[in-house]
Amino acid sequence: MKFLSNVPSKSWVIFFSAVIICLLSILKPLNNYELLFLDLRFKLRPPLDITQDIIVIEISDDTLRNLKNWPLPRDFHASLVDVLKEEGAKIIVFDILFSEPTQYDDVFSVSIKNAGNVYLPLAYYVHQPQRGDRLPFKKSALLADLCRSLKDYAAGVGHINVFVDGDGKTRTIPLFIKDGDQFVPSLGLKAAADWLGLDMRNLEFKRGRVTIDNKLSPPVLENGGFVVNYPDKWSRSFKHFSYFEILKSYSEKKRGIKPTLDLSVIKDKACFIGLTAVGTSDLRATPLENICPMLGLQASVFNSLLNRKFIRDTGLIFTLLINLAVFFLSLYACLKLAPLRAFLANSLLGLLYFLISLCLFIVYGLWIDLFLPILIIFFTYTCSTFYRFIDENKKRQLLEKELDIARAIQRSFLPAEISNFHGLDISSFLQPAKFVAGDLYDVFVIDERKIGVFIGDVSGKGVPAALIMAQTISLFRIFSRQYPNSPEVLNRMNREFYGKFSGRFVTCMYIIIDIEKKQVSVSSAGHSPLLLHRRGEERILEIELSADLPLGITEDIEYKEVIFNMEEGDEIIVFTDGLSEARDKRNQEFGLANIKNIILKSSRLTAAELSKDIESALFGFSGRQPLHDDITFIVLKSQE
Repeated sequence: MKFLSNVPSKSWVIFFSAVIICLLSILKPLNNYELLFLDLRFKLRPPLDITQDIIVIEISDDTLRNLKNWPLPRDFHASLVDVLKEEGAKIIVFDILFSEPTQYDDVFSVSIKNAGNVYLPLAYYVHQPQRGDRLPFKKSALLADLCRSLKDYAAGVGHINVFVDGDGKTRTIPLFIKDGDQFVPSLGLKAAADWLGLDMRNLEFKRGRVTIDNKLSPPVLENGGFVVNYPDKWSRSFKHFSYFEILKSYSEKKRGIKPTLDLSVIKDKACFIGLTAVGTSDLRATPLENICPMLGLQASVFNSLLNRKFIRDTGLIFTLLINLAVFFLSLYACLKLAPLRAFLANSLLGLLYFLISLCLFIVYGLWIDLFLPILIIFFTYTCSTFYRFIDENKKRQLLEKELDIARAIQRSFLPAEISNFHGLDISSFLQPAKFVAGDLYDVFVIDERKIGVFIGDVSGKGVPAALIMAQTISLFRIFSRQYPNSPEVLNRMNREFYGKFSGRFVTCMYIIIDIEKKQVSVSSAGHSPLLLHRRGEERILEIELSADLPLGITEDIEYKEVIFNMEEGDEIIVFTDGLSEARDKRNQEFGLANIKNIILKSSRLTAAELSKDIESALFGFSGRQPLHDDITFIVLKSQE
């Protein structure tokens, strides 16, 4: 993992992350995903209030089926206009292009002129808005003009251009398109302005909004588009009436028959007329549904302007500040909390941000970035966790190097290998539970006929225990050379240790074997057992030792000595509790009985061979389970 040494400093990583967030906020390469999250808010939002002044008149499947004409002749439209005028419609808005002349234009023109409240559409070639575009949009060409005979008598003319986003959905429209010296408004905007009595000649274009007659200021995005505030799905929005049913009901009324529809609902209403039949070209996807007549778009624009319910974005500066704030909040949680707590905190931050953005959208129509902040939270947590992992690995590598050095130093405290002393066969084993051990032992020659064996176990494991172990073995080597008997050595060590280890202690056993006299002298400071295998009797004795306290617990203690004989072929086995308490995957202990059985089965082996058998049986028992404690044992065998 050489790359770990090249990891940039934390401050540089934070700086470059902030720069990337600023670029993403400004350039908006993820805008398509932001649009999907906008759609999600549309779907989660309750339906908007819809003005009762709007009705939609659909040229639907039933109209085409009953009138048996497509496209509908304009004398039919003339008849509809006459009916709506007679029934008191306040304005009549056609969302149908009349660009080509037909034989019924004169009839239609007369009806439009007599009504005096008919609004007609036209369409331009206009490019999809880009960042930096200014209002009003300029046309590139006229796509569908309005027949002159109809335009002259229309109460108003507006364009029906829409912007289609990359996913095919219609979310925005141009409020105005500049055609020469004229500013052509959207059809829905023109109808709403006249309904509200606004002078469309008094316009002011500013970044972020358009002001009409100093009374109405619909907001626009930074690219100039106006977000259509669809109040609900098409089937649940506005009052819907069939084009055919209105004509039929009027005919029934004139003939004295009870009409199918109560035409009084038309009085003082804004009537929007357009195509909704399956297969017609005026169907597009919107944030709320995949197929929606664009007649609903014009009605939605009209409704939004009358109710002054708009979708507003927050603008670049506010968006930038929000994204940076989310980044630093997420980063703070990642740096100050543990990984799991940081994950929970970031999850809560993401959820809270989502709920706040949803509430702002529902209550104020405020559209703030959602996808990018959530992405920032995700990547901040992921990257900071990865960075922390790398940092921890660097520290672990350094620690492992230091522990390797500590292990090497600790091994230097262990005695030089003594495998035989005047017929006494010796073998030892030490396995730390961690990098370094709190177990210790020493085997050294006292004089030409005596050998000393020392074994100890420091409470606890790891580095603290290893440090106490080093001090213990050092003091033992000093006092064992000054004092000839085992109790006095332990007494001196205990006085040195008392009050120094803050609750830690050392259990130990000091054995002196006189080869010439075949005599063993043992003193124990809370360390047991000592197993004696009598070769001649084929049995194992547990030598009873004085139950004295470990080193370092109390100052006023005098350790005692136990003496016994060691015959030819006998074996002495001493060990720390890590051997008997080793555990398997079922958490069962290796136990003293297992140790005794191994000794009995290996009675004719050398000390080294018996030591190997104990080691094999131990690790066969524990398998791959981590060691519960340091393990040390010493085998002493008097050769026959």
